Amino acid sequence: MVVLIITSCSASKDDSIPISENSKIVEPPYYLENPNLISQLDINRKKVFQNSRVDAGTKVTYAFDLYVNAGKAYKDLRKFNYERIRSRLLSSNDIEWFFLSGGFGIIHALERAKKYQATFNSTIGQKSNIPLTTSYWKNTLPLICDSIVTRFNPEWIYVFGSKDYTTFVKQTLFWRKRNKIKMFESTGMTGTLWLSPILNDLINSLINQRLSEFNEKYPRFLKQ
Repeated sequence: MVVLIITSCSASKDDSIPISENSKIVEPPYYLENPNLISQLDINRKKVFQNSRVDAGTKVTYAFDLYVNAGKAYKDLRKFNYERIRSRLLSSNDIEWFFLSGGFGIIHALERAKKYQATFNSTIGQKSNIPLTTSYWKNTLPLICDSIVTRFNPEWIYVFGSKDYTTFVKQTLFWRKRNKIKMFESTGMTGTLWLSPILNDLINSLINQRLSEFNEKYPRFLKQ
């Protein structure tokens, strides 16, 4: 059984953990079979990072570490399950984790990543004077997400993030047609901190083989 997790990137990022030599590294052809979508993903990423306001870093780390080690939505996971889920991702293929990202569009947890400043949230973009990149991704990101789901055909899909990010998932075919999917969406000024214990609960359930209990506990769509 394959489980697909899609979460949002974080405003804070941590590039302090280098990728170890000979470690597992994922690249787009691993999760996208359509050459045109791979090309479009690469083109859009290059467009974003060519903007000097993105203020790209130079150190390379896993996307998982970049976001999980700094984001508010990952606070409980960092505290209780960071090492266990990281090890699971590196050692097996039964959990595929992706991050919706203002910089990378969407990026696999074990893909190379570096710091940047870009967002899908217009308020954050204006307030922090960082690029708003929604226009780069609005036409292609739902197609890419659908292609990822087709590639892995997961038993369950779990989506966590702010409304500016989950909106891309709501435009997909799999959101409209699949039953085994749950979305946890933050809206307004509530922030993403409330997602933290739920995400950690999911990871606990996956690690301890109690996924059915998690699924019974939460509705298909929960927002706050």
